[in-house]
Amino acid sequence: MFKDIRFTAIISVVIGFMAVLLSGCASTAVGGGAGSAEKALKITIPGEPLTIDPTKSIETNGGAVIDQVSEGIYRRDANNKIAAGVVDKVVKPTDNGTKYTFNIKKDAKWQDGSPIKSEDFVNSIDRQADPKTKSQQTTSIQYIENFAAVNSGKADPSKLGIHAVNDRTFTVKLTKPVPFMNYEFTNFYPIQTAAIKKYGSHYGTNSETTVANGAYTITGWNGSNDSWKYEKNKNYWDAKNVKIPEVDVTVVKDNNTAQNMFNGGQIDLTSLTGQYVKQNKNNKNLVVTETGRNNYIYFNDKKKATSNENLRKAISMVIDQDQLAKDVLQDGSIGANNIVPKNYAKDPKTGEDFTSEMGDQAPTDTTKAKQYWAKAQKEIGKDKISLDFLVDDTDTEKKLAEYVQGAVSDNLKGLTINIESVPHATHVTRDFSTDFDICTVGWGPDYPDAQNFLDGMRSNNTINFSKFKDQQYDDLMNKVDDTTKYDANQRWDFEKQADKRLMSIAAVAPTYQASQAHLISSKFGGLKWDAMSGQSGKLQYAYWK
Repeated sequence: MFKDIRFTAIISVVIGFMAVLLSGCASTAVGGGAGSAEKALKITIPGEPLTIDPTKSIETNGGAVIDQVSEGIYRRDANNKIAAGVVDKVVKPTDNGTKYTFNIKKDAKWQDGSPIKSEDFVNSIDRQADPKTKSQQTTSIQYIENFAAVNSGKADPSKLGIHAVNDRTFTVKLTKPVPFMNYEFTNFYPIQTAAIKKYGSHYGTNSETTVANGAYTITGWNGSNDSWKYEKNKNYWDAKNVKIPEVDVTVVKDNNTAQNMFNGGQIDLTSLTGQYVKQNKNNKNLVVTETGRNNYIYFNDKKKATSNENLRKAISMVIDQDQLAKDVLQDGSIGANNIVPKNYAKDPKTGEDFTSEMGDQAPTDTTKAKQYWAKAQKEIGKDKISLDFLVDDTDTEKKLAEYVQGAVSDNLKGLTINIESVPHATHVTRDFSTDFDICTVGWGPDYPDAQNFLDGMRSNNTINFSKFKDQQYDDLMNKVDDTTKYDANQRWDFEKQADKRLMSIAAVAPTYQASQAHLISSKFGGLKWDAMSGQSGKLQYAYWK
């Protein structure tokens, strides 16, 4: 989802990547010295979450917390496969692939010991779709029957196609078959009905207003502090297989600090970026995993300069994505030449990768870039233009911005890039209000289909922060979306056409496809990362050796 969205995000198969098994397997018995099973695991997170309300969170830090304390209809197991979560089993849909009937596990409970009921799912999803909630996390539930009418305020939330049959059985009715819906069901979270009534819009803003149903509960988070704890949820249905009873979490934004804390034994798990990944390349504790998270530049389509196609092409063409990834970021990331990531979506006929079939859709060509810039200057009516570039105040995004700033300065005389480096929360807020000239965007995959990335640029999509609108593109994506009329092969062809259209007018400028790098203590194992894993992994599968 975006800055996994779950910026972020957070699903099942290993899409073209080999998942990295840190050590052992999740079912291995806890070993080590006496008392090792009771030892707290100490980890870092690179920033404070905005919210841990799973029906609202749309960024990576919130997603990292939600991964530990909440569980949806389905979950990802220790091998990153889709498995039953709160419900009894993974089910097959009826009514031509549009209706799902779920039965909640008899032992599925909230952290206070009360049973999870159908109404907790129904009320949660109704609330998520209700425009009064102002949730920006609606991509997973948009396929439910009557969602558009409810979300636009034209129908009451009770009309949404999710209904309780009894306390333990509920149904979800879709408007059409959705081939990747099992992935989306991992993001259908219940919220305790009593908690919604008690806390309202404040639900998930701190640990006191959050009721967990996942492997861990959260304590000690006041909504803005930089440390808290995950404690084993004794009422979690699979608590017997949660091996580590406590996790101490610290916000550490600086890579050097994180590295020193790890080397000093203060933490057991942390993430690294940039030069610190390169510095640790021979460190046996370093694990680098390629992800399906793509990063690119958005252009504000409401402003004259950045809505100009030739200006967009000029900026895109001075970016050498491979050089950026290899020589600047140096963290295992790879250059991106499409809004869709590499090794992610596969041709239903041949199995070939989407980006391989599409070829380089964002080539580097400084000669052509200068020509496009000259055209843009005439069309805009200015020889000199200054653009503000909104980025996070992180090492990676600062380096990216400085690289783009330098490439533009060297090749596009008269065009100036001013870097605005702000906290992640500020960046997200400004994204949604389109308060930028150009900005960085990162999107993490929810399901293995090119539509997951292409959808973001549809004119009616809430994460289309640029407000870009192209009728030809929208028409093609409407066909991609029509699974009732078009089969998988036809959808694939429409996706390719839509992608070519989007990239031919440089609606976005791809930069890099991210990797995740972690320093992991050799004293514990059981975690796996793959193309769609979140930052911390699923800690419920970790164990002390």
